[in-house]
Amino acid sequence: MKGFKKCLLVCIAFIWCLPAWANAVEVRTVTAEGVGAILAGDEALARDRAIKDAQRKAVELSVGVLIDSETITQNYSVIRDEIYARSVGYIQDYKVLGESKDEGMVRVSLQATVRMGPLKEDLDRVIVRVGKPRVLFMIAEQDVSGGAPVAWWQGTSGMGQFIVDASLQQYFLSKSFVVVDHSLKNPRRKLSPSPSDSEAAALGRDYDAEVVIVGRAIAKDGGKIANFNLHSCRAEISARAIQVDNGHVLAAESARAAAAHIDPMTGGNEALQKASDALSKKLADQIVAAWAQQISGSALITLDITDVGRYADFVKLKGILKDQVRGVSNVYQRSFQEGTAKLEVDFQGTAQELADELALKEFETFNIRILEASQNRLKIAISPKTM
Repeated sequence: MKGFKKCLLVCIAFIWCLPAWANAVEVRTVTAEGVGAILAGDEALARDRAIKDAQRKAVELSVGVLIDSETITQNYSVIRDEIYARSVGYIQDYKVLGESKDEGMVRVSLQATVRMGPLKEDLDRVIVRVGKPRVLFMIAEQDVSGGAPVAWWQGTSGMGQFIVDASLQQYFLSKSFVVVDHSLKNPRRKLSPSPSDSEAAALGRDYDAEVVIVGRAIAKDGGKIANFNLHSCRAEISARAIQVDNGHVLAAESARAAAAHIDPMTGGNEALQKASDALSKKLADQIVAAWAQQISGSALITLDITDVGRYADFVKLKGILKDQVRGVSNVYQRSFQEGTAKLEVDFQGTAQELADELALKEFETFNIRILEASQNRLKIAISPKTM
């Protein structure tokens, strides 16, 4: 009995401490110093300014923990306007450790508790928005009736609003993604409800999307709950995010949910909505991480080259890319055939930024024309210079 009581007390203590532990994970204690100018002899106002300055610096230090210095530098203006300008909102509490006055300034040292969860969410949103990925949703939905799944790209209206599609769109819009409205034009191609990655990417190109989220949602009626006039309904959604220009899978997730209702159709729709809510954040978080890495870090850029008149020019281009173009760490030749070639370039930035670098360079024996640029693919033509 004593052993049981002791075990019970330990369990209760652990459960009691869980909220505090969770909060501790989401906050960070930072010491920072701020200054405020004494204007017209108003020391109180100067002290307030010094405290705000110290709070901002505490947030700046916390940002440095979440992302690297190069990312901060590349995105400084938007981070300054949307994160640092709202520093007070990330401060849970603070205490002044010391203050002093000298040469018309008030100096304050404080210890601040920074709310890291909201700070990380806002940083992710800001960094993703810099690139503004255009997202197209392709979720085939099947309701509890058990009929064939309906999909907008097949020209079917089915459930009208497409519950999962609408829910995902709403969430991604709230996170500053650019969502493609597929209702504005009819699809050029009709695919199956479960298209392959390459088929989904092709349809994404038709709609000028950069990321396609393709998947399937199914709702089922599990029958009546014993002793209740309610139907037990379940829903399951699986989806993956495909980068349109190279076909790479950026994210893959699934979610399940249940709902009970007197009407099985309504119950199934409620289960679909719950599963959508669970899926949205998981998918968005993965895409944010992958997209931010491409914007701020090194990525493989596919370089398609056409009109190669002389192989020697192609060899020179490879050398220039590796040795003279800022941000390039390596170049890999994938193919060369009859005047066309494919390279993969390990580049710190996007294909558009690589295009800008190439456009500003002067080449001795050949000219370059930029034909097309997307997030991770660049198409160029090279031709010999006329003497």
